[in-house]
Formats: sequence, C-alpha cells, structure tokens
Amino acid sequence: MSQVLDIAPLRSVVAVADCGGFHRAAAVLHVTQSAVSQHVRRVEAVVGGPVVERSGRGVAFTELGHRVLTHARTILAAHDAALSDLGAAEERVLLIGATEHGADVMLPGLTAALGERLGDWRLRFRLDRNVMLADAIEHGVIDLAVMLDGSGLDPANASGMVALKWISGRTFSVPAGEPLPVVMFSEPCTLREPTFAALDRLTVPYRIAAESSDLSGLFAAVRSGLGVALLPMIGRLPDGLCPAEGLPPSNRASVFVRGRTGVDPDVLATVERAVRDVMTEQR
Repeated sequence: MSQVLDIAPLRSVVAVADCGGFHRAAAVLHVTQSAVSQHVRRVEAVVGGPVVERSGRGVAFTELGHRVLTHARTILAAHDAALSDLGAAEERVLLIGATEHGADVMLPGLTAALGERLGDWRLRFRLDRNVMLADAIEHGVIDLAVMLDGSGLDPANASGMVALKWISGRTFSVPAGEPLPVVMFSEPCTLREPTFAALDRLTVPYRIAAESSDLSGLFAAVRSGLGVALLPMIGRLPDGLCPAEGLPPSNRASVFVRGRTGVDPDVLATVERAVRDVMTEQR
C-alpha cells in the first residue's frame, strides 16, 4: 500500500509549529496531547525520519520537519479551500476571554463590531478573572483575551484606559472615627495591589470587610453596605451602586488584547481594533 499523508496528522504537525509545543497544540485542536503525539509519529513513519525534537522545555523542528511543515501548510490550504468552495467547510470558532468588569457594557458593542469584521467566524466568549484568562492564554485554551492591567502600565500600547473608581452602596456612609471598610477580590487578583496603593495615598485607616472570588459576589457585598471597593468602571454603574462620597478617583487601568501562541495575527489585530473602537464609544 502506498504511503499517505492524512489531513488530521498534518494539522497536528502545523499546530505544534504554530503553538510551540504539543500541549498547546492539543488545546487548540481540542484533542488530547497523546493524540497529537500519535499524529506526529504517523507523519514521521510516512516520511521516514523525525519531524520534531525536544529542545529544552519546548520542541524544535528538524530539517526534514521544516520540509514537511512547508508541504503540510500547502496541502491543508488546498484542502480547506476545496471544502469552502464546495460549501462543506466546518464552522470556525473563535474563543475570546474577557474579564467580568464592564462585560455588561462592553460585550454587546464588541460582539456587534466583531460580527461585522469577522463574519466567517462564530464567536464564543468566556468571562473570567484576569489571572484565569492569562493562564488560559498561556495554555492555549482560549484564542484571545481582553485583559485588564490594574496598575495602568504601558498606556501607549494599550487598547484603552479605564478609570478606577471607588464605589459603594447607595445607603453607605463612611463611619466616623472608624477604619474605612473595604471590599476586595480574593487572591489572586491584579486589582489588589492598586487598591492597597490607593488606600495608602488616602492616608486613612482601613480594614478589609469582605473578600470575593467573583464580581457578582463583590457587587453584592458592596450593595449590602459592607464597604467600598475600587473597580474599573466602563459606562454605567450596576443597580444599587454609586460613586463613594468623599473618596477621590484613583489611577486608571490598561486594557490589552492578548492572543495565544499561533493565533492568526490578522484576527488578533482585528479584535484589538474592535476593542479600541468600542472603548472609544464608551467614553
């Protein structure tokens, strides 16, 4: 029987190259790491030599591997173009992570903008905390993430800046002669350090009254009057919340778009521009 380079193994080889390793390739292809390894071994069996080699904590393509990779990209491009022309192409899904902050305000505009600019992709969103999204990007679990840097670093390269504001429940009043009660996200969270820095600048005694692992719990604690919280605000405040009286605005947070290793750079640039446009509209 003649040798055959099957599509699925070739797709795994390309994913290993684009993603920089087997684990990330598996996450992007939604298969197990062992399946990717088996695919690469099948290609190696056909071409008669090693395609990839271990290199430190990553992988490196051999000379034969680079030749295989060139042919694999050509074959896959022709294969996918044929399916598209015949109306049999699979739907492409773009998984975008976003922080919970401002999702209620930002996501409708972002979804509409991306729907116009990436009409051949189906969009899926994952809402999570910043730290969790960073880990998902690192491991290739999501394609892109709209992330928040609470310290406001590198504003020139940010997609936008968001004001950090002290918020409270509508009936809350700062207790006279007592430490300021503060509601915070539990560790790990990129907003904790900016909150402590802002409190130090206020030069008032404070105490942590409540901690929450998610935004809805934090809003509930603030709404019930347990304390104030420093949060990035885009657009309107949720019901039952208002700017805290007597507490000045703090620094601003940076919003960045990050992509996993191997993500299509044109798609990444399109999402980044869409985020910039939506944030400009929300000002």
